Amino acid sequence: MRHLTILCVMLLALAGCEQSSNTSVTRVRANGVDTLYSTSTVVDGVAQFACIASSSGQCHYLVLAPGCKADAACAQPPVRRLSVAVGKTERVPDLPKGFGQCVSEQPKEQCHRE
Repeated sequence: MRHLTILCVMLLALAGCEQSSNTSVTRVRANGVDTLYSTSTVVDGVAQFACIASSSGQCHYLVLAPGCKADAACAQPPVRRLSVAVGKTERVPDLPKGFGQCVSEQPKEQCHRE
């Protein structure tokens, strides 16, 4: 009976565990070579930015305020800027829910194409 109780408690705990996640992949190729290859994944509010390849050796990320889109000018400044070396991943907790982001081989002031 004790094992059945433990099993029931574990099942109820699992039923209440719901993870939300979102993954974005950016890949740019020139002449068959990756000039930029990056993934960003958000799981339960914790973002992980992974730089897989970049012609500059770094992936430069701009984290945008919620409501700002990567392909348009935004009146609000970026929430955060990060540079991640090729082969590395940076974990960032506590970003605002619904944030936007863009990544490039070179540092930028804004996400939209200038």
